[in-house]
Amino acid sequence: MSIFLTSAYVIGMPSGYLYAKDLIDVLQKKHEAKAYKKMVIYVEACESGSVFEGVLPKTWNIYAMTAANSSESSWAIYCPEHYPYPPPEYDTCLGDLFSISWLEDSDKHDLQKETLEKQYRVVKRRTGFDYLDFSSHVMRYGYIKGIQKDSVSTYIGTNPINDNFTFTTQTSSSSPLPSKIKGLDQRDADLYYLLHKFNKAPEGSKEKVEAQKQLNKEISQRQREDLNIQRITTILFGLKNGPNMVQFVRPAGQPLVDDWDCLKMLVGLYEEHCGTLSTYGKKYARAMANMCNAGVNNEKMIMALTQVCKTN
Repeated sequence: MSIFLTSAYVIGMPSGYLYAKDLIDVLQKKHEAKAYKKMVIYVEACESGSVFEGVLPKTWNIYAMTAANSSESSWAIYCPEHYPYPPPEYDTCLGDLFSISWLEDSDKHDLQKETLEKQYRVVKRRTGFDYLDFSSHVMRYGYIKGIQKDSVSTYIGTNPINDNFTFTTQTSSSSPLPSKIKGLDQRDADLYYLLHKFNKAPEGSKEKVEAQKQLNKEISQRQREDLNIQRITTILFGLKNGPNMVQFVRPAGQPLVDDWDCLKMLVGLYEEHCGTLSTYGKKYARAMANMCNAGVNNEKMIMALTQVCKTN
């Protein structure tokens, strides 16, 4: 069985986003029901490692590969005006560095011969090139040793055209990405799209005016979310310790948060009082997780939100 999850953020957001604990609960039920023999999961998202870090047991026969570790962004490519260029009629980024790495690898190779271990090494190399000014750490979690020698075709099938492909020293690491490739932080994809639309619109046109309006709205929301979290953490932890709530990352092997219900509660309270978080603003889920780990409860959060967002 294979599962593919793609999102700008999968650290645990409601309203169409997936909480890691909810996914793990479903996987546990599937494991207990013996609903699969082995399972492979690919996740393309910012901080995607946080979906499995410290919460996916090795005994469930589940192998998960993520675009990034638990604290870094993933990257969009094939963006307008960024090499490699998409067709000119497209205003959005068409690919993600991690996803295109394993998809393009799969297009080239006989997946009956390529193992998950070989694919991981290819994808890790392409997604984390040292000479690029952007990259992320491709991670694996769960039942790695028991699955990594399985062929990729076991989980995603194979293309008959590539059935006679033979790995060599040159092809085993796949084709490198060109050094002039440009990536875009996934959290900035929406902003870049609006900026590109504004720049492309004819001067003095209605399209230009509307694009400017949408761009200003996006920038304004980002600034408001930055300020909201800064003020909330300052109220709860003081001017000196507040920034640590945003920046602190737990050691490897520990889950994002100890109490997932607390994280859901704080996110829900924020959105109730301050409005729905944007794709950019969802990065502050880590700050709310850190608040939970520091003992912030319902009453304390409401007190801070009432002061910060009463005029929003």
